[in-house]
Amino acid sequence: MSYKRYTKDFKQKVLREIGTGESVASLARRYAVSRQLIYEWIEKQRDGALNDSAGAREAQLNRQVGELERKVGQLTMENEFLKKTLQRLEQRYPRPEEGGQRSSPRSKKG
Repeated sequence: MSYKRYTKDFKQKVLREIGTGESVASLARRYAVSRQLIYEWIEKQRDGALNDSAGAREAQLNRQVGELERKVGQLTMENEFLKKTLQRLEQRYPRPEEGGQRSSPRSKKG
């Protein structure tokens, strides 16, 4: 099964017509393109991936970097919280010494 490839100009033409108020369904019928494909183009245009210009690509990458930096910050805060919680639990409930107070089931012979 081969897929039809559409040019960037064709995609932008369809998207411009959506901007004028034309419905996705009528454009899909007129250009013999699936509605789902048009919705994918809309999403790509929103993300800046449909524009091949360096500025649009850079803006998209900057958004992604910002999202990742926020995620790293969130995970760092969660990690610090969990470390402090573990320290408090270890202070409140210290682990028993491994020295000799506990007997191992293997050490008993009968």
